[in-house]
Amino acid sequence: MQINVLRVVSNLGVGGVQRRLLSLLPYLNRKKFHIYICSFKDGPLRRVLTDRGYKVFIIPRRFKGDPLCIIRLIHLIKSLKIHIVHTHTHKPNTTGRTAACLAGLLISRGFTCSHPYRRGCTPVIIANEHNVDEWKGPVQIFIDRFLANLTDRIIVVSRAVQRFYESLGIRREKFHLIYNGVEIEGFNKGEMREKKRKELGIAEETCVIGTVGRLHPQKGHMFLIKAAEKLLKENSSVLFLIIGKGYLKAELIKKVDSLKLNNYFLFLGDREDIPELFSSMDIFVLASLREGFPNTVLEAMASSLPVVATEVGGISEIVIPNETGFIVPPANPSVLSHALSILVNDRELRRKMGRAGRRRVENFSIETMARETEQLYEELIEKRKCLLH
Repeated sequence: MQINVLRVVSNLGVGGVQRRLLSLLPYLNRKKFHIYICSFKDGPLRRVLTDRGYKVFIIPRRFKGDPLCIIRLIHLIKSLKIHIVHTHTHKPNTTGRTAACLAGLLISRGFTCSHPYRRGCTPVIIANEHNVDEWKGPVQIFIDRFLANLTDRIIVVSRAVQRFYESLGIRREKFHLIYNGVEIEGFNKGEMREKKRKELGIAEETCVIGTVGRLHPQKGHMFLIKAAEKLLKENSSVLFLIIGKGYLKAELIKKVDSLKLNNYFLFLGDREDIPELFSSMDIFVLASLREGFPNTVLEAMASSLPVVATEVGGISEIVIPNETGFIVPPANPSVLSHALSILVNDRELRRKMGRAGRRRVENFSIETMARETEQLYEELIEKRKCLLH
């Protein structure tokens, strides 16, 4: 019998979690798993998913604890006869798991006699934690602990994320590590370099430093701009590509203007040509203040780029210092500028680290991620045999 899986996300924008889900789905066995997508907000990825044959549902979440959202999720879980509810990030992990638990409670009480579950069984509940969410306060931590007891497994994308959630009091046996994966062959588009740089108006002799991520304080763009100011005093043949959108954009542009660095920054917004943009870069930088296991670092390494990234979250589980790039302290523009300067001034080192990164990223393929996800699904369903006819 086919296993029905509901993946719940917060939105269908072009974010890291959504892009990784989009990459993963084609590698899951559609004969074994019937995947449905539910999102709290619509976005451009909805059309991509529907064009690929996936059923997408939009259930608005108006505010924290929105009862209508929970009720509609319960109805969706029951009407689709969902066997596995798999949620991603904070809002779905809270609202989605609550709905899954309540749906199972109603089923166990016999309110849905025609449902394929047998009495006493609830859907398998999986939560995905993608980040070291240090912003969480006492109330949210209490909710996370409570829901963890009702969750079959919590997938973590790095050991750093697991350590963080263990420190909040969640039992170790709840966690299951599955590293993010990348479609390796979809990157390293060297043949696109000249065309993309010409399209962006970039001279061949210019060293391009790029970053990809939403324009949010977490991503540390302000520290990157301060590092750029220091770097450009030494070498003006540098251009920074800022890819992503967010509420911080106006403030970042204002900062660049105030430093008179307009000619050295391109803010490109959300883009669907990420592999081609990577091909136009010489160095990838991530100045984040917190992370889980950033997809963009994997994609940069798959594109044979050296990486300069901050020592947060699971970055040290990806980047090998002095071999595939440099790891620097967060919120330290001076050290970040120095690391970038080394690579800007040494083309051969960039190539050497880029090649090493390409070899390293083979350990983080999308195929491996898909296989481990399927194995977890099958393991949990096997433990809950009563879910199926």
